[in-house]
Amino acid sequence: MSNEKQATYWNEIAGPKWIKTGDAMEARLANITQLLLETAAPTPGENILDIGCGTGTTARPLAKAVAPTGHVTAIDISTPMLEVARSGGGAITYLEADAQTHDFSPKKFDLLASRFGVMFFEDPIAAFTNLHTHLAPAGRLCFITWAPLIQNPHWLIPFNIVRSHLGNPEPRHPHAPGPLAFSDSAYINYILAKSGFSKIAITPTPVSIIGESLESEAQMSCLFGPPGALIEEKKPAPEARAKIQSEIAAALAPFQTETKIALPATVNIVTACH
Repeated sequence: MSNEKQATYWNEIAGPKWIKTGDAMEARLANITQLLLETAAPTPGENILDIGCGTGTTARPLAKAVAPTGHVTAIDISTPMLEVARSGGGAITYLEADAQTHDFSPKKFDLLASRFGVMFFEDPIAAFTNLHTHLAPAGRLCFITWAPLIQNPHWLIPFNIVRSHLGNPEPRHPHAPGPLAFSDSAYINYILAKSGFSKIAITPTPVSIIGESLESEAQMSCLFGPPGALIEEKKPAPEARAKIQSEIAAALAPFQTETKIALPATVNIVTACH
């Protein structure tokens, strides 16, 4: 597997963390899942590839949309996440493989879809070139990635708090595999055009992240995204981490309603054709 670093990360670190959050993480991303389904518009009979399917949250509604004659192939490199996905049922073929290099022949897909699953390729041009070869001539691509950090207060606010306690992160390439690797619209356009796609459209779209409580959102912030990555890098003592979480919870209080936490975020909705 060419994506060895990400395979290790998603099998040993990120995948287990995601699973431990239970349904809370998927509930937070429900609005984004709906955006993917509405934009991709799967129809009965279509053959779909779900890229970076994780625990199967997007694969299952895609499979329902193409039933009874269509089919969903869902691919991921995380063994623990795929184990959860398979337990959820549905007429779905789950593959533990790297979409960057996997040969899906003889299948040709009508739709390549992904929610936050394409930002982790070591070689994005190789990955999308490979995916393009398995797209039907009239097929389409639809995926969602995070917009820049400055447009995502749900991450920016916690990140600034973490940074105030722990200092700046180590320098990294802006397009290195990770949550923000595809935040730059010009970069996305370059990658897809270089890989053979046409009619590329990238639409920054505001969306709300729905949290259960201030405390749970503060915990999520310390596990995932840029603030979670900085905590993972600096490894603060438990007392420092608890103080950071408390400050994050207080900072997110303005976004609390009577029934939920609605945090402002922005995603890139990306579409393209063969």
